[in-house]
Amino acid sequence: MPFPRPRPPLPGQARVWLPALAGATAVSLVGGCTGTGEARSAGPAPAVSAPAQLWDEPPLPPRPADGKGSTDTRPAPLHGVPDVPSGDIRRASWLNIVKAQTRAGGDGHTGPQFGQGTLREIRRCTADRRQQAKCPVRAPRYRDLNGDGKDELIVGIAEGTDDLLAIWVFTVRDKKVTRIMDAAARPLSVEVTGQDVILREPSDSAGYEMRTVYSWDERAQAMELRAMEFDPRRPGVPGRTAPARPRATR
Repeated sequence: MPFPRPRPPLPGQARVWLPALAGATAVSLVGGCTGTGEARSAGPAPAVSAPAQLWDEPPLPPRPADGKGSTDTRPAPLHGVPDVPSGDIRRASWLNIVKAQTRAGGDGHTGPQFGQGTLREIRRCTADRRQQAKCPVRAPRYRDLNGDGKDELIVGIAEGTDDLLAIWVFTVRDKKVTRIMDAAARPLSVEVTGQDVILREPSDSAGYEMRTVYSWDERAQAMELRAMEFDPRRPGVPGRTAPARPRATR
C-alpha cells in the first residue's frame, strides 16, 4: 500500500517528521530523578553505531519520490520453505526464501509485484550471484535488527521496468521464516544502524534528499515506518536540480 510522503521543506527547514510523531521526543532519557531529587539510573543505553551501507551496487537512476513506493510491515510467515529449528536464519537458504516469497505474490499480504521479465530472472538466479550477471537479487545481508542476538536476513530486489528496489527483511519466529519488513523505493542508498533501516531517496526539492527510517517495533514484532525527513543532500550524491526561475522582463 502507498505510504504518505512529507511535504518539501520550507526555506531554512531541513527536516519534516511524520505528523504522528510531532509530539514525540527526539531523544531517549537515560536517567531520571527520585522523589528526593536524587539521580536514578534508567539502565544502560543501547550502543550507537554509524550507518553502514548494505550494498555497493550503483544506485538506481535518480528520480524523485513520487508516492509509488509501498510498505507492508505486518509479520507474515512464509510458506514453502523448511522450518528452522535453531532459529538461526543463516541456516536457511536465502535464495529459496526469495523465490518462495515471489511465488507467494498476490495473496494480499505480500510485497511489490514484479514484472514477468524480473520474475524470470529471479527464477534463474543461483546462490553464486557471479554466475548470473542479470540476477536482480542483491547479495544477502545479515544484521540483528530486533535485538535478540540473532541476525535477520535483508534482501534487495531490483525491478528494472520501474527503477524500484524491493527491500525485504526476514526473521525466524517459532521455527517459521517470517517477513517483518516489505518496502519499495528508488533509493540512493540503503543503510543500517542499530535497529534502523534507512532509505535515502532523491527529492523534488533542490538541495534535499528524502530519508525514510524503519525501526524495530517490539509491540508490532515488525520493522515499522518511524519517520520521513528531508535532509540536505550529501556532497557527490546525484539528484534533481530545481529549474532556474525565469527572469523578469521589463
